[in-house]
Amino acid sequence: MAEKSEQDINREVEQRLQEIELLREEAQQQRLRFASLSEEELMKRIRGESSESPYFYAAAWTGGLLDGTPRGTAINYTAYIGNPDPTPYYPVFMSIFFGAASFVNDIGKALSGKDTRLPYPSTPPFSLAALANVTKTITFAIPTNVPPSTYIGNTILWRGDFFHNNAVLDRGFFDVVAV
Repeated sequence: MAEKSEQDINREVEQRLQEIELLREEAQQQRLRFASLSEEELMKRIRGESSESPYFYAAAWTGGLLDGTPRGTAINYTAYIGNPDPTPYYPVFMSIFFGAASFVNDIGKALSGKDTRLPYPSTPPFSLAALANVTKTITFAIPTNVPPSTYIGNTILWRGDFFHNNAVLDRGFFDVVAV
């Protein structure tokens, strides 16, 4: 299949930036935390220069507000995932774990430092069609028996393979202020 032209890439980036702005406004109205890729980061992702494909392009979550979220309260983490490839992916999963791991490149080392007091949820397996987007939400709660703190959440987008090594497609992080 032919490579994307510069015009196609620019059009995709512009569409994604418009979508991100709408998602940001929606998150603000709902008092959610929000993070997204910049125009430069999107350009690199869509070109395949800075990550494997597919990739996270935005996220919104509860629990990170400065006034805090009571421990035991349900927290929703929603990720917006894009697949710029002409290839579908299955099975794909999104997982969350807690710990200061976002600066560790090796996912095995990152996972070895996870905070085992906190949940480690994943989505059910899902399909990601060629040139498509998908939104996935994980709901979890910070246990009531952990101390009040800011907990660093890590998100992993990964592709399962039943007979070979699984592949990490993208990673991100978020914070939860538990009171």
